[in-house]
Amino acid sequence: MPPVTVSPTADFVAAPNTLHDVIAQAADRYPLHELSFISSSAHDSSIKTKTFSSFNQEVRNLARAMLEWGKPRGSIIVVYLTEHEDNMTAVWACLLAGYLPCLQPMLSAQEAHRAGHVAHINKLFGSATWVTSELGAAQISSIPALEVHLFSVLKSSGEKFAVAADWIAYEPKPDDDAILFLTSGSTGFSKAVVHTHRTILAASRAQGQSYRLTSESQILNWVGFDHVAGSLEFHVTPLLYGASQLHVYPSAILADPLRLLRLIDEKSIELFFAPNFLISKLVRDLERRTDLFGCFNLSSIKRINSGGEANVSKTARAFVATMRKLSKNPSAVSVMIASGFGMTETCAGCIYNCLVDTLAVEPPREFLDLGSPISGCEMRIVDPADGVTLRPDGESGELQIRGQMVFARYYNNPEATSSSFVEGSWFRTGDIGIIENGVMRLSGRIKETIIIYGVSYGIPELETNLQTVEGVTHSFLAAAPYRSPSQETEGFIIFYSPTFDLNGPDAPTKLFATHRAIRDICAKMITQQPHFVVPIPVNQMEKSTLGKLSRARLINLFKQGQLAKYIARAEELISEARSATFVAPSTDTEKAIAKIYAGIFNLAESEVSASDNFFELGGNSIDIIRLKRYGEAHFNLPEISTMQIISHPFVSSLANYVNALLSKGSQANEYDPVVPLQLTGNKTPVFFVHPGVGEVLVFVNLAKYFQNERPIYALRARGFEPGHPLFTSMDEMISCYAAAIKRTQATGPYAIAGYSYGGVVAFEVAKRLEAMGGEVKFVAPINIPPHISDRMHEIDWTDGMLNLSYFLGLLSKREAEALMPVMRPLTKKEQLEVVWKKSPHQRLVELQLTTEKLDHWVNIAVSLVLCGKDYIPSGSVSTVDVFCAIPLRGTKTEWVNNRLKAWSNFSRIDSAYIDVPGEHYTLMNIENIPQFQKIFRDRLEARGL
Repeated sequence: MPPVTVSPTADFVAAPNTLHDVIAQAADRYPLHELSFISSSAHDSSIKTKTFSSFNQEVRNLARAMLEWGKPRGSIIVVYLTEHEDNMTAVWACLLAGYLPCLQPMLSAQEAHRAGHVAHINKLFGSATWVTSELGAAQISSIPALEVHLFSVLKSSGEKFAVAADWIAYEPKPDDDAILFLTSGSTGFSKAVVHTHRTILAASRAQGQSYRLTSESQILNWVGFDHVAGSLEFHVTPLLYGASQLHVYPSAILADPLRLLRLIDEKSIELFFAPNFLISKLVRDLERRTDLFGCFNLSSIKRINSGGEANVSKTARAFVATMRKLSKNPSAVSVMIASGFGMTETCAGCIYNCLVDTLAVEPPREFLDLGSPISGCEMRIVDPADGVTLRPDGESGELQIRGQMVFARYYNNPEATSSSFVEGSWFRTGDIGIIENGVMRLSGRIKETIIIYGVSYGIPELETNLQTVEGVTHSFLAAAPYRSPSQETEGFIIFYSPTFDLNGPDAPTKLFATHRAIRDICAKMITQQPHFVVPIPVNQMEKSTLGKLSRARLINLFKQGQLAKYIARAEELISEARSATFVAPSTDTEKAIAKIYAGIFNLAESEVSASDNFFELGGNSIDIIRLKRYGEAHFNLPEISTMQIISHPFVSSLANYVNALLSKGSQANEYDPVVPLQLTGNKTPVFFVHPGVGEVLVFVNLAKYFQNERPIYALRARGFEPGHPLFTSMDEMISCYAAAIKRTQATGPYAIAGYSYGGVVAFEVAKRLEAMGGEVKFVAPINIPPHISDRMHEIDWTDGMLNLSYFLGLLSKREAEALMPVMRPLTKKEQLEVVWKKSPHQRLVELQLTTEKLDHWVNIAVSLVLCGKDYIPSGSVSTVDVFCAIPLRGTKTEWVNNRLKAWSNFSRIDSAYIDVPGEHYTLMNIENIPQFQKIFRDRLEARGL
């Protein structure tokens, strides 16, 4: 690594001794430099900007208003806010008022977990004051004895003051406590990490030096402010150096990767953070977008910090290559991915790799090395057994870190603090690493977590739930992190001892059921199934003298191939279990469809049974399109309906449907709105009502999470199939749907949810079922208020066309909004031609769209709008659970308080308002669905279902 050249602007950064000095220096030296924000409600490129000077004045006025609470100096203030701007403002106000801010991440959607966490925080701190939004206050309103202040009220109070630009309530010392950060709590309740002014500034000075920041640098951050990377590494550090900052709400980047490129171009961004999963997503989304090649000025970007999970070398190289293709001047792009290591306890990044051009120099290993410590930080590798014996160069062991940026202590937890350090002030990170020639790389983890797409999941909680599976010997089960070659994110393996003899006559049936249950629980709890489930006879499963299984030993045995015989035996037994129910495809049509299934799921044709279910094999919404395309080509059919594929997922039933098409040429089936998406499980079924586009493919990926738990059905609008007329009134639709649900599920209790427009339809269907004597225990409008007629009156054919095009991924949100005024003067045919030309060819092929089909689909969507134009909600249902995402326009707080909370008027008992990730059109995208399904399941269970 070349020697670091410190810029002239760094000469004065040694002067600040406290965070108070940092903000004062920034406002004094760079009054016109900017803090910019794209909020959760900004659906275009609008950026809110504040100068350092105006921000400094705002937070000091707010700090003065805080003193009106009468809290003693040093009081802990729990800051529970969503937006970067609000969090940043509240934290600085707390500091200047003499209080100790504690940043609270998003609370659990499950009431019991949420209440338990808040009770733990109150006990840990003795007492605490909460500053939050109206939505946050509603989440904790049922928890007694909390002192809660609304941030909106505090802001109004702050506007009454005009203190001096250097006003502070007290002058802190460098070793005073500054900010508390809560750990993830993935292995139990959260610990509160205490950072002092000294630890934060030590990290900030060293990070800024490492990143070569100057007062002219432009920084982009999308990490949440409750995370040390968002608040310290990408706010305090650049503020110390006078660098301007742009803070973007995470979903704005995750939902639209092009926005990131536009921001780099428009704001001349020099540095931003991107974990491996985001880099991988950007590559997937952009590497084939030849229409975008050469469209962006990306020469400003010099460094991308990456952490949270290992960086795949192949992905990093592909990303840099893609960035150059997208650039107007490829030779000017010198993007360096700095893979690094950091923790809450180290003020984020403290070890970073040498800046290497991954295209010019191929990384030597599958994962990028993590590199060397920043200035003032030391690292070493020791024997994890005693925590002090140094490992030789090139040998793995426990990674330990020492330096002034390491946290002071865990708040009110001397035991945890003591156990985290060894002699010489070395902090035990809990990670396994290797240092070779001064460069560090990780090779595992001691800590009991699995990190999937940057989110930590607790291994103990997973193991506890898996211990309940019939067929698992109690206390003989371990889950261990494992990353297979070229995997984008971390995975895991389950090792267990079965309660039955693997050589017994009933072993195939029992093993098949046990493994299915294990995989179902894993998918529900941590959003993924294990790479392997390894059954090991109990007499071969070694425990320590303390009666514990060693995950590290099991993983080593797996890697060395010593468990291969157990894996092979499991595959043999599962194959035997499948063979017992295997039905060989008999007709030519069944054989052809089995061959298509085999191709999609990478199976041998001989492995596909006529009784195999498309979705149980792993089929998703994209696979449906592939099956449709392959089937139409093989059988020379003009169309195989996607809904008929969903309704006939078995090889044999789909073959019968295809035979009917072949014999009749076309088939006008009787309309049935109920589409079965998942039929296994004994719990109460859930019926999902379509959104305003009328289609139900959006629910396919969600349904997979409920396999072997509860059936999932969807209600599809009328008009997609030939010969089926469009609905002409809301009452006609409600009558049709209620009758169809009764045919499918004769008696209650019923559970009905509706996405967007479907939310009000679900409410009306629930009312109808109650009027018919049925019990409805769950009604869930998803991001839709009860009053929709005003919005329906705003939508015409052009709106319907553009909304549908965005929903289908034919246009970006920005493109749809920009086209609105251009399209209105055009004829319908001309509008279709405009959208068609702008749509990605690959997406049109995936959806098997033609201009005629798109035209018809718009007509269906508009017919639903007409049904809702005169809709006025009335009456009530027993209860309502409202799922709240970022709205189409306005802020989320306004959306919830002014629109969604009107559902309380139509619920006979208290309704619930549940926050979910994502925006209105993206909350069921592949990025958000893993978290959505967990939140949704929690609410079903809370209602006794």
